[in-house]
Amino acid sequence: MPQIILATNKKLVLKNVLRRELQNIEFDKLNDEINKFGILLDKLSVQTFGPLVTKNGGVNINNEGTLTTDYDLLVQAHDYKQYKSSFEVIERLEVLNCIYVRFEGNPDEVQFAHSKLDLYFYENDLESTDEIYSIMVEDSEHHSIIDIFRPVRIL
Repeated sequence: MPQIILATNKKLVLKNVLRRELQNIEFDKLNDEINKFGILLDKLSVQTFGPLVTKNGGVNINNEGTLTTDYDLLVQAHDYKQYKSSFEVIERLEVLNCIYVRFEGNPDEVQFAHSKLDLYFYENDLESTDEIYSIMVEDSEHHSIIDIFRPVRIL
């Protein structure tokens, strides 16, 4: 049975992070960029720990009317500093005061987790920073576990 668990005032902490920043990337090119990131990690023999973390910075419309997004790809890695010529390196990344949901179910239905977050923000008169951090804990064709963190804007 699908489940969506919500918790408040959560903190996302990542250590020894390698980051690839994708600015104004078109949605139809996003999967290719994620695959390139994975290939580069393999090519460099990066020893990662934990799953891939993505940060979505919202949707933009460029001058031609094409939808784009700002997207970060983040992994935690042993000996991460040796890769500073290929990636931005971050010793510790903390994202505070987040509303968190854990989605467990068919990956085609993950939009319900985002809807639950949207509804929580609306019902509690909260404002988001427009960033969404997603962690793919488990992924298969018919079942996924995804942790989603959305920071609350402090006014």
